[in-house]
Formats: sequence, structure tokens, C-alpha cells
Amino acid sequence: MLRSWSVPVLALSLGLSLPRPVFAQTQAENIAAARALGIQGVQLADDGKCTEAIPPLERAEALYHAPSILGRLGECQVAVGQIVLGTENLNRTVREPLAANAPQAFRDAQTRAQKVLDAALPRIAKLLIRVSPEVPDVKVRVGDAEVPAALLGAERPTDPGTHQVTASAPGYLEAQSYVTLTEGGRQELTLSLVKDPNAVATPAAPATAPAPAQPAAPISQPPPVPESQPKTAAYVLLGVGAAGLVTGSVTGLMALSKKNDLDCPDHECPPGTQQDNLDNANSLALVSTIGFGVGIAGAVIGTILLVSGGSSERPQTAASARTRPYVRGSTIGLEGSF
Repeated sequence: MLRSWSVPVLALSLGLSLPRPVFAQTQAENIAAARALGIQGVQLADDGKCTEAIPPLERAEALYHAPSILGRLGECQVAVGQIVLGTENLNRTVREPLAANAPQAFRDAQTRAQKVLDAALPRIAKLLIRVSPEVPDVKVRVGDAEVPAALLGAERPTDPGTHQVTASAPGYLEAQSYVTLTEGGRQELTLSLVKDPNAVATPAAPATAPAPAQPAAPISQPPPVPESQPKTAAYVLLGVGAAGLVTGSVTGLMALSKKNDLDCPDHECPPGTQQDNLDNANSLALVSTIGFGVGIAGAVIGTILLVSGGSSERPQTAASARTRPYVRGSTIGLEGSF
């Protein structure tokens, strides 16, 4: 009875399940090809030729998804021993939500898939794989399928039958073993890794020696200032200061003498003498004042230069002094730069 209606229903479901807006966007060639491949696969499956039915059913599902195609694909995969893969496709078929206006063929496909799924799930075997010692970068394979690291030490759903299990890691010889699983059975397998005697050890990177400390660059010192320059200027200024003090003292005494001459009675002083004495006294007093000023300035500056010139912490700049006397009108003085 199944063989008499399964192919027409499949063709009808592919034609009715596609909404018209989607149909307008989907290539008609892909839909037609999926329909033809689906019909071919279902006919082969109905004839008991699931090994030959799987390729056209896989192509049809890749071109256009329909529960009626995916369910028959999972059913054939279970039939040929690919129980884990087949039950996953059956699960997808059963759990797919259908629209309210979905064709009856899709609902019938889910009902059929549920029956096959219930019978197939207890047949799945469990394989627990361990690797000793536990090393990083280990790779484990069951047949051609790589086992994720998260599944090592955990039960892995595996198809019943005989499987080759291998483990490899850098620096170790490959370990392999064969395991035969019965339907619904559980088995543990431990693969022991042995170090490869011919493995070339990776040389450890040499410790980087610290770079020798570079000697601190000497702080350049300015050339020493000759001691003779500031001292010579100091002695010159002290000499000028002494001369100024002597000049101020002498002219001051002379000014006092002239002042005393002004104290004579008018009848005792020769005519014009008092005026001359007054002018001379004023001139001598002015010269005395200048002499004392120059003397004091020269003595002070000369002493400063003499003291600083002998200090070890003096500024490293040579001091120089230039002096010269001057006379401007009634003014006599000493000028220069220090």
C-alpha cells in the first residue's frame, strides 16, 4: 500500500507546499530537479535499495527541503547502519513546526519518521574513549571522524559495528585499537601513548642575557677658569680703591685747611683771599668725595672678586674688569665694567 501512494503524494507535496511569493523567487529548475531526485530516491527506498536511494535523497534535500524527503533520507540511513546520522535527520523531521495549511503529506511524513525514530534510538551504542597520559594537542579519530576534545572521557553516541580508533600527539607514537560495538551496547577504551624515541626535541630557546649596562656618559665640565683673571681684576680694583681712599683723604685734609683759612678776620686776610680759599675748598671737597666714592667702590668690588675668585663653587665664567679715569667739567671719577 505504501508503494502505491508514496510517490504521487511526494510529487503533490512539493508542488503545494511552496507559497506563491516564495515560488516567484525560487528557481524553477531547482524545484523541478528536487522533485525528480526525490521521486527517484523514494522509489529506490521502496524497492529496498536504501544504499542507492541515499545519494538522490541527499541531493533533493540540498536543493529543496521537505519533511517528506528528509524523513525518507533518515529512514534509509538507519537501514544501512548510519544510525546516529539517520536518527538526527528523523529528529529534525519530527520536531519541525508545520504551518496550519501544510499539506497532509508533511504530517504523514512526521508520523512515519517518529515510528522509525522510536525503533532506532535504542540501537545506538555508547563509546567512552580515554587517552593516557593526558597530553595537549592530542587528536583522536573513530574511523574517519575526529572526536572533539570535549568528548574524551565522555560517552560518545556511535554506530554499532567494528571501528578503528587512533590517537596521536606531537612527540608520541600513534596509538590505535579496534573496538566492536553491539546495538545499544556501551564500551570503554583507553589508548596509551608512547613517546617517540626518534622525535627531535625542540631546543629550548636560550635565555636572553641581559645587555651589559652602558657606562654613564661623563658629564662634561666646562674648562676651568684661569685663576689669574679674577684675581688680577681684584687686585687692580683694590689698588684703585686704595688710591681713591688716599686721594679722598688727602684732598679732604686740604679742603679742611682751606676752610680754616676762611675763618680769619676780614681785616687780616689779603683782598680776594677768602673767595679763592672758598673755591679751592669746594673743589678739594668735591675731589675728596669722589676719591672716597671710588675708593670704597673699588675696595668692595675688588674684595668680592678676590673672594669669589678663590671659591671652588664660583660660576665657571671668567671675570674681567676694565677701568679708566674720567674728568667731565668739574667731575672727576673712575668708570669701567666688571
